[in-house]
Amino acid sequence: MGFWDSLKAFFAMPSGTGVSSHDPNGVYFHFRCSRCGSVVQVRADRRNDFNRFDAGVGPSSLLLRKDVMDNTCYQLMHAEIWVDGSYAPVSTSVTGGKLITPDEYDNALAAADQQQTPAE
Repeated sequence: MGFWDSLKAFFAMPSGTGVSSHDPNGVYFHFRCSRCGSVVQVRADRRNDFNRFDAGVGPSSLLLRKDVMDNTCYQLMHAEIWVDGSYAPVSTSVTGGKLITPDEYDNALAAADQQQTPAE
């Protein structure tokens, strides 16, 4: 592993539930654009980005509304994600794309890196 790979691995977001140990207030969600198929990682701040609702208003008490844009075709994706107390998605609605798992995001990035790496 080279220097740049080590540096990239150090700053990379961990896979899993979307909660990072390096960023205690950040919750990460991953999206795939329905037009071009590119993937996007989005950070939501626990302190500011989630709206709290009384019980019975929705499937959970925390709602995240986020507009996401990829950097390939620049399509805007509108996301509405209800999460539980541990910030795991309970109900999602995404127009212009879909919510994907951190593993799907990592696999898409690895596949994109494989395509960009010249054959030796």
